[in-house]
Amino acid sequence: MGKVLVLSLIILLALASAAGYVFLTVKITAGERQIVAGLRKVKKGQDTLEEGRIKLETGKQKLSEGKQKYQTAKDNRLLVFWDKLLKGGKSFEEASQRISEGEKKVAIGQEEVSAGERRLEAGELELRQGREKLTLAKGVRIACGLGAGLFAALSIVLGFFWRRAVARIFTHTAA
Repeated sequence: MGKVLVLSLIILLALASAAGYVFLTVKITAGERQIVAGLRKVKKGQDTLEEGRIKLETGKQKLSEGKQKYQTAKDNRLLVFWDKLLKGGKSFEEASQRISEGEKKVAIGQEEVSAGERRLEAGELELRQGREKLTLAKGVRIACGLGAGLFAALSIVLGFFWRRAVARIFTHTAA
């Protein structure tokens, strides 16, 4: 009876290992798809971030040029006089407001670029962790496959050597 229980346990271990192998194969396939999708998202994020950096630098450059022009015009006393005389100083006031708005937009742009960098770093970290988990799962899948093969072979060998004990269990009739 003990041999039959051991043989049954080994057969169950072989089936469990085979089931683990199939389960992990399905999960690994899904994980590989997610990794590919993640790579696409990271690439798209890098492109978007680069576009944002370019726009930010362009905005900073335009703001700097505008400030220089404003300061040059403000230093010209004749322009200030004519502006006050003809427009009541509104041109310089409007220019000052536009520079202020430009500074706000540049600050917002800088925040958005920084936030994008953080999101991209988080995505890359998540992608790295996913790859590590995938590598680990592949190792476990190989172990399950080897275990299934080993337990199946062991159950066949033990079944052959213990065939009389197993046959006695199934052919035993009550007297």
